[in-house]
Amino acid sequence: MAAKSLLSRRSLLQGGTATAALSAMALPGIVAAARPSALPASHVASGSPAGSVLRSAHNTCVLDGLQPIVLTISGTGVQANRGKPQAVADHMLNMHGHRFDAAWSCGLDALNSLKQHSLTTQLEYDETEHRLQGPLLEHVLQAAGIDIAHAIAQGHQLTLQGIDGYRTQIPLAQAVRWRMLLATELDGLPLSMGGVGPLWVMFAPQHIPELSQLPIKQRFAAAVWGLYYIQLNVA
Repeated sequence: MAAKSLLSRRSLLQGGTATAALSAMALPGIVAAARPSALPASHVASGSPAGSVLRSAHNTCVLDGLQPIVLTISGTGVQANRGKPQAVADHMLNMHGHRFDAAWSCGLDALNSLKQHSLTTQLEYDETEHRLQGPLLEHVLQAAGIDIAHAIAQGHQLTLQGIDGYRTQIPLAQAVRWRMLLATELDGLPLSMGGVGPLWVMFAPQHIPELSQLPIKQRFAAAVWGLYYIQLNVA
């Protein structure tokens, strides 16, 4: 079961080596540098659309650099496209105590370019069934260059950080078994700031034996809404 942080609490295998030739993340105010015509040749796969990422995983993750960053992933095996947190631009990462030398970041454009999955589950807030859609967390990690099978074999765990300060930890193997989704849509509409978005870690607890018998209010400790940062490390 996910271990809970002492920070603010809201109520709330696929194997295979994934290697990435990632396009450089666009810096604020330098959008042109992320456009296909401005990408260095080393970042553009031969015979593939400019700005796309080649990797031996399930999907191609397209980073066009035209949308704000919504997710940052750091840790072992990540194919970095950004450096350490900056004092101003990464104020929330600093405020929540996250440190790294390099990481992988992307916007909703990249997440929406991955294969989309959906699930239907009863949510704790209104105890009503809702449909959520987005890429599998496993596929997002692969897009960041992480070899899922190797990371699971090494006993890696995930730290999932929300914008409100809530964070939780869960073994990577458990996240894959639960088929965790990085939901970007709720009932066909984009998740938004001020609600539970733009990213919401979600799963279908009714199909997970260790969760299905729990009261609904106790099923979603790992369902971090407002997710913006994931750290992968050894437990």
